[in-house]
Amino acid sequence: MIPGVATRVLVVLVTGAFAAAGARAERPRVYALTGGTVVTAPGTTIEDGTVVLRDGLIEAVGAGVSVPPDAVEVDVRGLWVYPGLIDPDTTLGLASDDREERRSDSGAPDGQSPQARPGANHPVSRIHPEHRVRDRLLPFEGDRKREAERYRNLGFTVALAVPERGIFRGSSVAILLQDDTPVAELILRDRVAQHVAFETGRFGEGYPTSLMGAAAAFRQALLDAERYAEWSARWTANPRGLKRPETVAAWEALSGVVDGSRTVVFALEGGEQFDLADRLAREFELDAVMSASGTEWEIAERVASSERTVIFPVAFPDKPKVQEDDDALDVTLREMRAYLEAPAAASRLHDAGVELAFTTRGLKNLADFSKNLESMVAAGLPESVALAALTTVPARILGVDASVGTLEPGKIANVVVMDGPLFGKNAKAQRIYVDGVEYHVEEKKKPKGDPNAVVDPRGEWSVVFEMGGQSVQRTWTLSGSRGAYTGTAETRSGTVTFDRVDLEGNALTVTFPSTGGFGPTEITLIVTGDSFEGVAEMGSRSVPVQGTRTSGPEGGTR
Repeated sequence: MIPGVATRVLVVLVTGAFAAAGARAERPRVYALTGGTVVTAPGTTIEDGTVVLRDGLIEAVGAGVSVPPDAVEVDVRGLWVYPGLIDPDTTLGLASDDREERRSDSGAPDGQSPQARPGANHPVSRIHPEHRVRDRLLPFEGDRKREAERYRNLGFTVALAVPERGIFRGSSVAILLQDDTPVAELILRDRVAQHVAFETGRFGEGYPTSLMGAAAAFRQALLDAERYAEWSARWTANPRGLKRPETVAAWEALSGVVDGSRTVVFALEGGEQFDLADRLAREFELDAVMSASGTEWEIAERVASSERTVIFPVAFPDKPKVQEDDDALDVTLREMRAYLEAPAAASRLHDAGVELAFTTRGLKNLADFSKNLESMVAAGLPESVALAALTTVPARILGVDASVGTLEPGKIANVVVMDGPLFGKNAKAQRIYVDGVEYHVEEKKKPKGDPNAVVDPRGEWSVVFEMGGQSVQRTWTLSGSRGAYTGTAETRSGTVTFDRVDLEGNALTVTFPSTGGFGPTEITLIVTGDSFEGVAEMGSRSVPVQGTRTSGPEGGTR
């Protein structure tokens, strides 16, 4: 090719590539949502209101706002408009961490001793505050869109992606739940908080193996980080005559924790751990938030006296198995009480003076989110408090309250349009706007069987998935009793236990657990005698499923 021509061709190609890359970001997105009941913030409502969104930001909100001539007008009369919801404790968007999955009994990855791990690591393998969730984020594209869609359909527009393992686990990142968007554009705020848990291993799995040991490791790590900060400052100012400080990534990552500039979120497993976490936070003067287990209502007064904000799960405990006498003997009074009191737990904490943020963490089925919220409000939690726990409080925890959490001019256009009041019975999202991008909610109807049918799903099943012209055979095993069915399934990565097995008439719904960075998968099947059939929604694919009972109760009768 002639040199001059080659240069011109290269310029054209490069210019075109940049133009294509910027096309999506520069495309005008102007909407006017008119005539709805607009809840701009907890306790603040505008009747017959209008919300104008322009290029990813809220331009105007009010009852007398004019519709711009270039806007797409969306009639939301009879609908409710809310700020996008925020979940402050998720693993959304994360790729599976192979290093964590391959931990050996020593507590170190790949069977290595802590000393043999590459890098300037902390000697205790469960202490790695330098890990950043940002580095494990993947865009919501392809089959991963389903992960964001499931949360958006509940009204969520922002989530905090948090690390899952360790004592000092690493830093979290706040992200937008937006499809087909590069990771760099999903990030709302990086290094939101340092996440901590009193994680232990069993005997032989490395230090620590007890709660006391975990607390000691936590304390020592912060003492070392304080000493490292002082030593490094002195050496940097004048290194002569001073031994050079070690370079340990963990101590450097904890600098923001020890100086109070970074929030610490404690992941707790009960009231006893709450007290321990609060004592440690006071000892080191930490800016601490508590991510609760759900049982902290039992010590509501102590929680309130700590003046800590609590991230509280909307998940309720499973119903104790009491159908059989032997099962009932194994159920403790505390377990039964936790189940019965779950709807009122948040109200009790609020009444005691605890500030709450809500999370979906622990929900085996996201479909229970709205139902559980409705139960919590019915049990006495004020609606304005519940809304704050899903908007303004988590926005402040994430340090993004200047951008999201309320409907105000200048803030990010994160909006959810509901077909009724958010905490009303069977309320569903109709439209969601994330960073000004519109998403319509298309409800996928489950197969409906005969609600009066009597079937028995127990037994071993040969299950066939028709995927891309290929038949994939798996074995499922279902057991238990009515109202308390359980089961397992063969998968490509091994046998898993269903999160839930529900039966309504002859409609059988099984919920696969989260795996590989994806959320739980729910499949509803219609049982007829010793066979069933249905469709599994796997991302953008609909996969036919058929099953034949190979052993167990025969004929589907009970």
